[in-house]
Amino acid sequence: MAYYQHAPEYGAYIFMMLCYFIFSWAIIALGAYINREALIKNPKFEGIPHGKKVFLKRWAPWLLTGLLLWSFSTFKLTDYYLSTYSLALTETHLTASALIEDMKSNERYRFDIEGIQKLGMPFFGLLKAYKLQDSTREGLIIKRVNEVVILQGYPLVPAVKLYIYEVEGNKVKSLRREHIFFPQFPGGRLSEIFNFPFEMFFWQAGGGPGA
Repeated sequence: MAYYQHAPEYGAYIFMMLCYFIFSWAIIALGAYINREALIKNPKFEGIPHGKKVFLKRWAPWLLTGLLLWSFSTFKLTDYYLSTYSLALTETHLTASALIEDMKSNERYRFDIEGIQKLGMPFFGLLKAYKLQDSTREGLIIKRVNEVVILQGYPLVPAVKLYIYEVEGNKVKSLRREHIFFPQFPGGRLSEIFNFPFEMFFWQAGGGPGA
């Protein structure tokens, strides 16, 4: 079972996939290619500045744009998979205090905020909390996932950190930390971390997944 109401739109999912695997590094490479002549001294253009500093200055906007897109797409792709298998989730925040306030106001699931703070949580970054709760059958085996997760995205770095809290009843009892970074595929990496199949679906018009 998956929580289809939390799943992303098909177009948004495909776009983030393209950003993660192609667009981000392509922007960086294109910027380097376009400005490559700044590294070469041309006798015909003595008055035109050149050199490594000039190249880096011209390339910097391309590099920053590509890295921002890369880091954001890493966060969003991981978010899409976690959201699809979460009973409850928060909005995205930049500080721990804002995330905690959101968790306090969640009507569907009461996060054990005191336990989470005691075990440790991230202070800043792109932050979002999830109550993972799902099960699936694989042959004769029923696999379950039942954890609280806080996802932390890093600016300018194509990587995310997961704070995974094991749940016992309504309380968190232990914490482990995992990372996902390029070129790892978020869905596959999450499946390894939780020993549970994180799969995405094809959507029909109207928002529900198709075959």
